[in-house]
Amino acid sequence: MVQVAVIYDLDDTIFPTSSIPAVTFKPVFDAIRLANNGHILDHRLQQAFDELWMKPMDVVCHQYGFTSAMTEAGRYALINTDYHLKISPFDDFEVIKNISGLRILVTTGITKLQQAKIDALFNSGDFDVVVIDDPYQVNRLGKKKIFSALASRFQLSPEQVWVIGDNPDSEIAAGNELRMNTVQIVRPGIKPSDKAGYVISSFYELEKLIERN
Repeated sequence: MVQVAVIYDLDDTIFPTSSIPAVTFKPVFDAIRLANNGHILDHRLQQAFDELWMKPMDVVCHQYGFTSAMTEAGRYALINTDYHLKISPFDDFEVIKNISGLRILVTTGITKLQQAKIDALFNSGDFDVVVIDDPYQVNRLGKKKIFSALASRFQLSPEQVWVIGDNPDSEIAAGNELRMNTVQIVRPGIKPSDKAGYVISSFYELEKLIERN
């Protein structure tokens, strides 16, 4: 039986989303602007676009009150854009390979985009399991149900599962609800939260943390 599993988030946990060239999402932003039709002021719309670097489309659409036409235009553009990414993980990525147990990647976003990131960043075998939580997928599970299913699959108690990510309202919240070990990693531009069980700034700290426990 596996002794421990570590579930990693992707965006701003393993790699900086700010490193994606701005031109990558120009078709998406253009499509949303065209569908906006004056509904949201330009400066407010730009704020939403800035948020899209860090949050999934469905979250931003709800937060900024996108119309159904804007939401659909953005979704269609995301799905139909061809992504040719040249990105790299944070410098401490290789450290996670020294941490014993299952390495699991669970990332939220449009499947085509998240898969392009995965293909650009990782080699075969870097993770034992990879799951994309697509907000537009029919019968979407969401992170809480995904985490629960993974624990059941590998016959792990909540105490044997570590959830690592930057977002206190996403993977950290899901892990907390399941009584798993939650660790917020505070990368540049990320604010520390008291919602996580632990707060770290690098995978070096994570390695020591899990070894102590």
